[in-house]
Amino acid sequence: MKRRVVEWTIEEVYKKRGQMSFPDFQREPHLWTLKDKQLLIDSILNDIDIPKLYLHETEKGFYEVIDGQQRLWAIWEFIDNRYKFARHGKTKTFEGLDLNDQNKIRRYALQITLIDDVSDEYLRKLFLRLQFGLLLVSGEKLHALVGSMRNFIFNKMVKHPFIKSIKISERRFAKQTLCAQICINSFSREENNTFSRTRYDDLEYFFEDYKKVEGSKLTFFENRCDHIMNVLDNLNGYFKEKAVELRNRSFIVSVYLFAEELIKKHQKREIDNIMPQFVEFSLQLLKRLKAEAKAGFVRKNKVLYVLGDCLSNAPGEKYQIERRHEKLVEFFEYFKKQGKIMGDR
Repeated sequence: MKRRVVEWTIEEVYKKRGQMSFPDFQREPHLWTLKDKQLLIDSILNDIDIPKLYLHETEKGFYEVIDGQQRLWAIWEFIDNRYKFARHGKTKTFEGLDLNDQNKIRRYALQITLIDDVSDEYLRKLFLRLQFGLLLVSGEKLHALVGSMRNFIFNKMVKHPFIKSIKISERRFAKQTLCAQICINSFSREENNTFSRTRYDDLEYFFEDYKKVEGSKLTFFENRCDHIMNVLDNLNGYFKEKAVELRNRSFIVSVYLFAEELIKKHQKREIDNIMPQFVEFSLQLLKRLKAEAKAGFVRKNKVLYVLGDCLSNAPGEKYQIERRHEKLVEFFEYFKKQGKIMGDR
């Protein structure tokens, strides 16, 4: 590995933007708010030091941005007159600044660490280390990992029509995180007949365990992935356009796990009778949970409150996932007999 520190002016960096790319493990390019961007421009105009950038020189004159993507986009967009900055009491684009301020920005020196002759795994590890303390969310950390499980979730599972239909944000790999939470529990229940906690540390270990699979483990991995896609096929077939009403990540994880159990226990003919009822139950339950949450302290259904607590209080903990599953079983059995949500009058 070779590493050296250089200083490039913003003008030089702007001219090199066509020679810069962003590796697949990078965060999304436009996460900063307008206020964040304006604060960076203020720092530059006041000659305040900003953190250095890290670039991987892939070949002579071409670079991958390992750290500093948000800063670069903020600078490029301002020079391109994409947003305004308050200067001397007036909001102005870069073009609207006086020549002196424009030159301050052009000549501002950015400190850059250039790295070459390193592996992709090293760059991913460096990326994660550089994010400590910078509020990198779980999905972004998982995106930076490698291996069979990561590839299945990020390249295949997240593209399934059911996952695409649900109303979970596309930003910061939120749907990929949801898929990882489903997978870790599906695998754990099949292997150990138990649920699994879904904190980032647990997901990272899970990804590492299935980083490289071979032999009997490869067979198990492939069969389980096929099974997960089959369950998603069923959910997509029964929920159809109503899947868009699913917005709560913890609720969706539990819906998947419940459906997986139904499919395991029943024949296809029985599933065709049960699943439409389960879809109706899920959507009614979700609607009632929302109504109870809005009611605040004036709640009408105390039984439903317990389930709501399982969804909102430490939802990724193993014991809460278990409680949610038990409650769903109990609530669904009641719904099949009574045609309404347990606890409602």
